[in-house]
Amino acid sequence: METSAATPTRPSHLPIAVALVAEALEEQWLSAAFDGRSHTSNLVNAHISRRGMPVMDLGVLKDMPRIRDKASSKLARREEQYRDMLVSSYKNMVRALCCLVKASRSMRCFSKVSPNDSVPQFSERRDDLNDSGDGGGAPVFKWFSILKFESFAQELVEMFVSDLKLKRLLVLELLSVTFKEGVEHQTLLDWGDELYDGESNELQSIGLQSRGTCPLPENWFADISGSRRPGNPPSYEVLQVYLTAWLANVNINNSRIDEIFELVEEEMKIKFS
Repeated sequence: METSAATPTRPSHLPIAVALVAEALEEQWLSAAFDGRSHTSNLVNAHISRRGMPVMDLGVLKDMPRIRDKASSKLARREEQYRDMLVSSYKNMVRALCCLVKASRSMRCFSKVSPNDSVPQFSERRDDLNDSGDGGGAPVFKWFSILKFESFAQELVEMFVSDLKLKRLLVLELLSVTFKEGVEHQTLLDWGDELYDGESNELQSIGLQSRGTCPLPENWFADISGSRRPGNPPSYEVLQVYLTAWLANVNINNSRIDEIFELVEEEMKIKFS
Protein backbone atom coordinates (compact mmCIF):
# COMPACT_ATOMS: atom_id res chain seq x y z
CA MET A 1 0.00 0.00 0.00
CA GLU A 2 1.36 3.40 -0.97
CA THR A 3 1.07 5.99 1.78
CA SER A 4 1.39 9.75 1.80
CA ALA A 5 4.76 11.17 2.78
CA ALA A 6 3.19 14.17 4.47
CA THR A 7 3.04 14.23 8.26
CA PRO A 8 -0.26 15.75 9.40
CA THR A 9 -0.49 17.76 12.58
CA ARG A 10 -3.09 15.37 13.87
CA PRO A 11 -3.27 11.58 13.59
CA SER A 12 -4.34 10.52 10.09
CA HIS A 13 -4.94 6.86 10.90
CA LEU A 14 -8.57 7.43 11.86
CA PRO A 15 -9.85 8.56 8.43
CA ILE A 16 -7.81 5.78 6.80
CA ALA A 17 -9.20 3.17 9.17
CA VAL A 18 -12.75 4.45 8.70
CA ALA A 19 -12.39 4.39 4.91
CA LEU A 20 -11.12 0.81 5.00
CA VAL A 21 -13.91 -0.20 7.37
CA ALA A 22 -16.50 1.54 5.18
CA GLU A 23 -15.29 -0.35 2.12
CA ALA A 24 -15.43 -3.67 3.97
CA LEU A 25 -18.89 -2.91 5.34
CA GLU A 26 -20.17 -1.91 1.91
CA GLU A 27 -19.06 -5.32 0.65
CA GLN A 28 -20.69 -6.98 3.66
CA TRP A 29 -23.93 -5.10 3.00
CA LEU A 30 -23.97 -5.96 -0.70
CA SER A 31 -23.23 -9.62 0.09
CA ALA A 32 -26.15 -9.77 2.54
CA ALA A 33 -28.40 -7.96 0.05
CA PHE A 34 -27.38 -10.46 -2.65
CA ASP A 35 -28.23 -13.39 -0.36
CA GLY A 36 -31.50 -11.68 0.53
CA ARG A 37 -32.29 -11.34 -3.16
CA SER A 38 -31.97 -15.10 -3.62
CA HIS A 39 -34.07 -15.86 -0.53
CA THR A 40 -36.72 -13.33 -1.60
CA SER A 41 -36.97 -14.89 -5.04
CA ASN A 42 -37.28 -18.40 -3.61
CA LEU A 43 -39.82 -17.26 -1.02
CA VAL A 44 -41.99 -15.49 -3.59
CA ASN A 45 -41.89 -18.46 -5.96
CA ALA A 46 -42.78 -20.95 -3.21
CA HIS A 47 -45.60 -18.71 -1.98
CA ILE A 48 -47.07 -18.21 -5.45
CA SER A 49 -46.90 -21.94 -6.17
CA ARG A 50 -48.57 -22.88 -2.88
CA ARG A 51 -51.27 -20.25 -3.28
CA GLY A 52 -52.06 -21.49 -6.78
CA MET A 53 -51.96 -25.18 -5.92
CA PRO A 54 -55.76 -25.63 -5.45
CA VAL A 55 -56.45 -24.62 -9.06
CA MET A 56 -53.17 -25.67 -10.67
CA ASP A 57 -53.43 -28.05 -13.62
CA LEU A 58 -51.55 -31.15 -12.48
CA GLY A 59 -52.08 -33.12 -15.67
CA VAL A 60 -51.73 -36.87 -15.19
CA LEU A 61 -50.81 -36.33 -11.52
CA LYS A 62 -54.23 -34.95 -10.61
CA ASP A 63 -55.62 -38.36 -9.58
CA MET A 64 -52.80 -39.18 -7.17
CA PRO A 65 -54.18 -39.41 -3.61
CA ARG A 66 -53.80 -36.12 -1.69
CA ILE A 67 -51.26 -34.84 -4.21
CA ARG A 68 -52.34 -31.23 -3.74
CA ASP A 69 -52.18 -31.46 0.05
CA LYS A 70 -48.73 -33.05 -0.04
CA ALA A 71 -47.40 -30.49 -2.51
CA SER A 72 -48.86 -27.62 -0.49
CA SER A 73 -47.31 -28.96 2.70
CA LYS A 74 -43.87 -29.22 1.10
CA LEU A 75 -44.14 -25.72 -0.36
CA ALA A 76 -45.20 -24.41 3.06
CA ARG A 77 -42.08 -25.87 4.65
CA ARG A 78 -39.97 -24.23 1.97
CA GLU A 79 -41.68 -20.91 2.62
CA GLU A 80 -40.83 -21.16 6.28
CA GLN A 81 -37.18 -21.96 5.50
CA TYR A 82 -36.86 -19.08 3.06
CA ARG A 83 -38.54 -16.73 5.54
CA ASP A 84 -35.92 -17.53 8.16
CA MET A 85 -33.10 -17.16 5.63
CA LEU A 86 -34.46 -13.80 4.46
CA VAL A 87 -34.65 -12.50 8.03
CA SER A 88 -31.07 -13.68 8.60
CA SER A 89 -29.88 -11.73 5.55
CA TYR A 90 -31.77 -8.66 6.73
CA LYS A 91 -30.16 -8.99 10.16
CA ASN A 92 -26.71 -9.02 8.53
CA MET A 93 -27.62 -5.86 6.64
CA VAL A 94 -28.67 -4.14 9.87
CA ARG A 95 -25.42 -5.11 11.58
CA ALA A 96 -23.33 -3.91 8.64
CA LEU A 97 -25.16 -0.58 8.77
CA CYS A 98 -24.66 -0.31 12.54
CA CYS A 99 -20.92 -0.79 12.09
CA LEU A 100 -20.83 1.73 9.24
CA VAL A 101 -22.64 4.37 11.29
CA LYS A 102 -20.35 3.87 14.28
CA ALA A 103 -17.27 4.05 12.05
CA SER A 104 -18.52 7.26 10.44
CA ARG A 105 -18.66 8.86 13.89
CA SER A 106 -15.13 7.83 14.86
CA MET A 107 -12.92 10.09 12.75
CA ARG A 108 -12.39 12.92 15.22
CA CYS A 109 -9.56 12.98 17.72
CA PHE A 110 -9.05 15.39 20.59
CA SER A 111 -6.01 16.97 22.16
CA LYS A 112 -5.16 15.15 25.36
CA VAL A 113 -4.73 17.49 28.30
CA SER A 114 -1.28 16.73 29.72
CA PRO A 115 0.50 19.87 31.06
CA ASN A 116 3.69 17.97 31.92
CA ASP A 117 4.14 16.51 28.43
CA SER A 118 5.66 18.68 25.71
CA VAL A 119 4.79 16.17 22.98
CA PRO A 120 1.23 16.61 21.64
CA GLN A 121 -0.98 13.66 22.44
CA PHE A 122 -4.40 12.81 21.11
CA SER A 123 -7.36 10.82 22.29
CA GLU A 124 -10.76 9.74 21.00
CA ARG A 125 -12.22 11.18 24.20
CA ARG A 126 -12.74 14.93 24.63
CA ASP A 127 -11.02 16.53 27.62
CA ASP A 128 -11.35 20.14 26.46
CA LEU A 129 -14.91 21.26 25.68
CA ASN A 130 -13.51 23.86 23.29
CA ASP A 131 -11.81 21.19 21.19
CA SER A 132 -14.10 20.17 18.32
CA GLY A 133 -11.83 17.30 17.33
CA ASP A 134 -11.64 18.36 13.69
CA GLY A 135 -8.26 20.07 13.80
CA GLY A 136 -9.82 23.45 13.26
CA GLY A 137 -10.83 22.47 9.74
CA ALA A 138 -7.24 21.92 8.60
CA PRO A 139 -6.62 19.34 5.86
CA VAL A 140 -5.82 15.89 7.20
CA PHE A 141 -3.76 14.91 4.16
CA LYS A 142 -3.82 17.38 1.27
CA TRP A 143 -7.18 19.06 0.73
CA PHE A 144 -9.92 17.37 2.73
CA SER A 145 -10.68 18.24 6.34
CA ILE A 146 -12.25 15.90 8.88
CA LEU A 147 -15.57 17.58 8.11
CA LYS A 148 -15.22 16.59 4.44
CA PHE A 149 -14.46 12.99 5.33
CA GLU A 150 -17.45 13.00 7.68
CA SER A 151 -19.59 14.41 4.88
CA PHE A 152 -18.58 11.54 2.58
CA ALA A 153 -19.30 9.01 5.34
CA GLN A 154 -22.68 10.58 6.09
CA GLU A 155 -23.62 10.44 2.42
CA LEU A 156 -22.92 6.71 2.40
CA VAL A 157 -24.83 6.22 5.64
CA GLU A 158 -27.91 8.05 4.33
CA MET A 159 -27.85 5.97 1.17
CA PHE A 160 -27.76 2.67 3.05
CA VAL A 161 -30.31 3.83 5.65
CA SER A 162 -32.72 4.68 2.84
CA ASP A 163 -32.24 1.28 1.23
CA LEU A 164 -32.55 -0.50 4.57
CA LYS A 165 -35.94 1.13 5.17
CA LEU A 166 -37.17 -0.03 1.77
CA LYS A 167 -35.89 -3.56 2.25
CA ARG A 168 -37.31 -3.65 5.77
CA LEU A 169 -40.72 -2.79 4.34
CA LEU A 170 -40.40 -5.59 1.79
CA VAL A 171 -39.34 -8.10 4.46
CA LEU A 172 -42.22 -7.01 6.68
CA GLU A 173 -44.71 -7.48 3.86
CA LEU A 174 -43.34 -10.87 2.85
CA LEU A 175 -43.38 -12.09 6.45
CA SER A 176 -46.99 -10.95 6.72
CA VAL A 177 -48.28 -12.86 3.72
CA THR A 178 -46.22 -16.04 3.70
CA PHE A 179 -46.58 -19.31 5.55
CA LYS A 180 -45.29 -19.79 9.10
CA GLU A 181 -45.66 -22.73 11.48
CA GLY A 182 -48.65 -24.29 9.79
CA VAL A 183 -50.98 -21.28 9.81
CA GLU A 184 -51.59 -18.24 7.69
CA HIS A 185 -51.10 -14.84 9.29
CA GLN A 186 -54.46 -13.34 10.17
CA THR A 187 -52.98 -9.95 11.03
CA LEU A 188 -50.37 -7.88 9.26
CA LEU A 189 -47.07 -7.02 10.85
CA ASP A 190 -46.73 -3.35 11.70
CA TRP A 191 -43.74 -1.13 10.94
CA GLY A 192 -43.03 -0.92 14.68
CA ASP A 193 -42.82 -4.70 15.14
CA GLU A 194 -39.43 -6.32 15.56
CA LEU A 195 -38.47 -8.56 12.66
CA TYR A 196 -36.00 -10.45 14.86
CA ASP A 197 -35.12 -10.43 18.54
CA GLY A 198 -32.93 -7.45 19.39
CA GLU A 199 -33.56 -5.50 16.19
CA SER A 200 -34.83 -2.42 18.01
CA ASN A 201 -31.79 -2.36 20.30
CA GLU A 202 -29.45 -2.51 17.32
CA LEU A 203 -31.25 0.29 15.50
CA GLN A 204 -31.46 2.40 18.64
CA SER A 205 -27.72 1.99 19.21
CA ILE A 206 -27.09 4.10 16.12
CA GLY A 207 -29.97 6.52 16.56
CA LEU A 208 -32.48 4.59 14.45
CA GLN A 209 -35.63 2.97 15.73
CA SER A 210 -38.50 0.91 14.44
CA ARG A 211 -40.64 3.85 15.51
CA GLY A 212 -39.63 7.41 16.15
CA THR A 213 -36.40 8.82 14.86
CA CYS A 214 -36.29 6.84 11.62
CA PRO A 215 -39.90 6.49 10.42
CA LEU A 216 -41.08 5.71 6.95
CA PRO A 217 -41.50 8.78 4.75
CA GLU A 218 -44.97 10.19 5.37
CA ASN A 219 -46.23 9.57 1.84
CA TRP A 220 -45.48 5.86 2.26
CA PHE A 221 -47.96 5.48 5.09
CA ALA A 222 -51.02 6.34 3.01
CA ASP A 223 -49.96 3.98 0.23
CA ILE A 224 -49.26 1.14 2.65
CA SER A 225 -52.44 1.55 4.69
CA GLY A 226 -54.48 1.63 1.51
CA SER A 227 -52.95 -1.50 -0.02
CA ARG A 228 -52.30 -3.78 2.97
CA ARG A 229 -55.37 -5.56 4.28
CA PRO A 230 -55.56 -8.80 6.30
CA GLY A 231 -56.97 -11.57 4.15
CA ASN A 232 -56.18 -9.65 0.97
CA PRO A 233 -52.77 -10.97 -0.09
CA PRO A 234 -50.84 -9.12 -2.78
CA SER A 235 -51.29 -10.30 -6.34
CA TYR A 236 -48.67 -12.12 -8.37
CA GLU A 237 -47.85 -8.85 -10.13
CA VAL A 238 -47.33 -7.01 -6.83
CA LEU A 239 -45.07 -9.76 -5.51
CA GLN A 240 -43.00 -9.48 -8.67
CA VAL A 241 -42.71 -5.73 -8.07
CA TYR A 242 -41.46 -6.45 -4.53
CA LEU A 243 -38.88 -8.84 -5.95
CA THR A 244 -37.77 -6.35 -8.60
CA ALA A 245 -37.45 -3.59 -5.99
CA TRP A 246 -35.12 -5.79 -3.95
CA LEU A 247 -33.09 -6.83 -6.98
CA ALA A 248 -32.56 -3.26 -8.13
CA ASN A 249 -31.08 -1.85 -4.88
CA VAL A 250 -32.98 1.26 -5.95
CA ASN A 251 -31.60 3.55 -3.23
CA ILE A 252 -27.96 2.55 -3.71
CA ASN A 253 -26.13 4.84 -6.14
CA ASN A 254 -23.18 2.67 -7.09
CA SER A 255 -21.61 5.30 -9.34
CA ARG A 256 -21.62 7.80 -6.47
CA ILE A 257 -20.10 5.22 -4.11
CA ASP A 258 -17.32 4.58 -6.61
CA GLU A 259 -16.80 8.33 -7.00
CA ILE A 260 -16.48 8.84 -3.23
CA PHE A 261 -13.93 6.06 -2.87
CA GLU A 262 -11.95 7.37 -5.85
CA LEU A 263 -11.80 10.83 -4.26
CA VAL A 264 -10.71 9.36 -0.94
CA GLU A 265 -8.09 7.17 -2.62
CA GLU A 266 -6.63 10.17 -4.42
CA GLU A 267 -6.62 12.27 -1.24
CA MET A 268 -5.05 9.60 0.96
CA LYS A 269 -2.73 8.20 -1.74
CA ILE A 270 -3.85 4.67 -0.98
CA LYS A 271 -5.60 2.03 -3.05
CA PHE A 272 -8.59 0.12 -1.77
CA SER A 273 -9.06 -3.50 -2.79
